[in-house]
Amino acid sequence: MRVAFYTRISTDEDHQKYSLDAQRDRLEAYCKSQYEEYEVVKIYRDASTGTNMNRSGLEEMLYAAENKLFEVLIVFRVDRLSRNVRQLAQMVETLTEYGVVLRSSTEPFDTSNSAGKMMLQMLGVFAEFEHATIVERTKAGMERKARNGEWCGGFVPYGYQKVDGEIVIEEDEAAIVRRIFRNYVHGQKGATKIFKELNEAGLRKRSGILWENRAIINMLKNPFYTGVIRWKESIFEGRHEGIISNELFENAQKILEKRNIQSNGKRFQQDSDFFLTGLIFCGRCGKGLVGRAAHRNGHRHRYYACANRSYHKGCDLPFIRADSVETLLTKDLSSIFDNHELLKNIWDRVAGQLQDRIPNKNQELEKIQADIESTKSALDRYFEAFETGTLKAELLRDKMEELNLKLQQLEEQKVNMDSQLEELRLQELNLPLIKEYVEIFKTVMETGSAKKKKHLLQMFVDKVLVHDRDRFEIEYCLIDGSSMLNAVENDPEATEIHESVNHCADTVCNQVNAAPREGLEPPT
Repeated sequence: MRVAFYTRISTDEDHQKYSLDAQRDRLEAYCKSQYEEYEVVKIYRDASTGTNMNRSGLEEMLYAAENKLFEVLIVFRVDRLSRNVRQLAQMVETLTEYGVVLRSSTEPFDTSNSAGKMMLQMLGVFAEFEHATIVERTKAGMERKARNGEWCGGFVPYGYQKVDGEIVIEEDEAAIVRRIFRNYVHGQKGATKIFKELNEAGLRKRSGILWENRAIINMLKNPFYTGVIRWKESIFEGRHEGIISNELFENAQKILEKRNIQSNGKRFQQDSDFFLTGLIFCGRCGKGLVGRAAHRNGHRHRYYACANRSYHKGCDLPFIRADSVETLLTKDLSSIFDNHELLKNIWDRVAGQLQDRIPNKNQELEKIQADIESTKSALDRYFEAFETGTLKAELLRDKMEELNLKLQQLEEQKVNMDSQLEELRLQELNLPLIKEYVEIFKTVMETGSAKKKKHLLQMFVDKVLVHDRDRFEIEYCLIDGSSMLNAVENDPEATEIHESVNHCADTVCNQVNAAPREGLEPPT
């Protein structure tokens, strides 16, 4: 008689009532008591949840059964095969088709006859019912905890720590939480600006990794910081102390909602006719240039001046005639649009450079995804052990906190990696559309408002560096042309543009000579 054993645990063996080896010993003892002669062809093992069929040992066993490598499959209990009645029934039907009899060393059934199959299905129903009942009770217990203001388990939010089962403020982290909310509400800083400042200051998340936009947004949306517990769609008064006031949190929500409705583009003064501000910088000190105007003989003359010079901080960059640099930039950008061969060469070169980076990024993403699946499986195994009574609740909470923290970190890494990969994929350059874009661009730059010009230039220009009155350096961005067309056509009155612009990591630089100085400059 050729037999095979199938053994499974839901988590590590230290917290199992019957380890893989213990199950094997029980199965061997069963065989000795039932068969005079038998041969154990193979022992198939798994260390994962029994609620799904994605198990390597199970798949190998079914493949061997299909190839007639054994006649009897013996398990310690039927829930080792599956805790789902439908899956269990399908598995038994498959084994029967292969001519394999299923038997359990602890349960009185034999699938070689109809009575045994009925008993098996009853055992499967009880196993699934037990699993569903435990899950239901656990969820009800978590909701009851939330209503009582208690922590429901899982990852403890940044700014808090768990001490003797209670959630208390971690002062060092709480100071950063307050800083984030205050900068967002009172400092009028965006999430991107905030996380960059934190990283530049050497501050890190609890995991030790860098801050990023998503972490800031999630923190700003979390009412836990006001001293309440959120369970699904309900809010309950918590037992923990709030880090920020309700007023500060509500103001943050209003700003979040307002900015979500507004454009994703750069903000600027709506009534300014200096449409290069935010794009033009001093080539000597690196500071941004600001708009200035002088009035002489009834005429208004516009200039760009280095902010450090304007505030008497020592920069000696001369004042730059606004119409000169604006006209030069417009002509230079138009000439690039008109040169289709140059555009295609630039696009192909940058696309090639970006494509070379994709394989390594894909490998990193695959590893992160594998780690996520492994962590989720570990969570399932610990929860399975708790359901079967082989893992204490205290140990379960500790393990879940540890694994949930790891899972959050991995999910954050995956989001960052997905964003990096998206930035590396350039679409095909559609040259026939370029002619349409050139005409749109020229029309806007000749007759459009300053607001519309600024929106348009922000899609093509990364920065303009001014080294002197007659020497500028322009760094252009490559974008998806369709974004430009949508932005212009959907924004006839120069309302804020909602189309996203796909910037590539590399910029294309042009160094150009300005037209000679014409006219006046304000007194210095």
